[in-house]
Amino acid sequence: MNGDSVASSISSRETLAPAFVAAGTSAPRYGLTVREAEAGDAPRFLDRLRAGDAPAFEELVMTYQHRVFGVALRMLGSRAEAEEVAQEAFVRAHRALAEFRGDAKLSTWLYAITSRLCLNRLASGERRLTRQGEDALLRLSDAGPRPDAALERRELETALGRAIAELPEDRRIVVVLRDIEGLSYEEIAQVLELELGTVRSRLHRARADLKEKLERFLP
Repeated sequence: MNGDSVASSISSRETLAPAFVAAGTSAPRYGLTVREAEAGDAPRFLDRLRAGDAPAFEELVMTYQHRVFGVALRMLGSRAEAEEVAQEAFVRAHRALAEFRGDAKLSTWLYAITSRLCLNRLASGERRLTRQGEDALLRLSDAGPRPDAALERRELETALGRAIAELPEDRRIVVVLRDIEGLSYEEIAQVLELELGTVRSRLHRARADLKEKLERFLP
C-alpha cells in the first residue's frame, strides 16, 4: 500500500467530523478521550502493521481517524485543512510503521505526528486561522427556536471553541491534548517532547486565559 492508496483509503471513509461537546475547561470531560483500552497495541496487531498488512492498517485508520481529525480541527480551525493533515498523518504513519518500536502507545505516536504537522503548518506563515464562517471551530448547527438552557449551552460551546482557537499555538495544543483528548501530562510531554513542568505551566496559563474569556458564563 503506497502513499497515494493510503490517502485514497482514508478519504473514501466516512467524513472525518467528530462532534465537539463542551463540558468545562478544567478536566478531560468533553470531547473524545483516550482512556479506553488500547486494543490496537496488542503485539500481534503491531506485528501485522509492521509487516505492511493492509487490513491491519485500515483498522488503525478506522480506530483513530476521528481523534486525529479532531486534534487537527481544533488546532487549525478549518475542516478542509484538518482533513489534509489527518490524511498526511496517516500517510507518514504508514511509512514509519516498520520502525515503530512500541515504546509509546499507538495513539500517543499518532498524536505526536499530528501535533507536529499542525504546529508546522501554523508556523509556516502561509495561512491564517479561520475563526468565523463555515470553517469556524464551532458553529450553531441549525436554525430555529430553542429552549433557553439549550441556547445558553450552544452559546457556551461556541464561545469555548473560539476561545480555544484564539490561544497561542503552544498553549492550544496542550489544552486540546489534555482537556479534550484526555492525555495524561506524561503523555503530552512525550508527544510534544517537552519537560513535564513546561506542560503543566502551559496548561495552567491556557486555562487561565480560557477562564478570563469565558468569565460571563461562569457562576
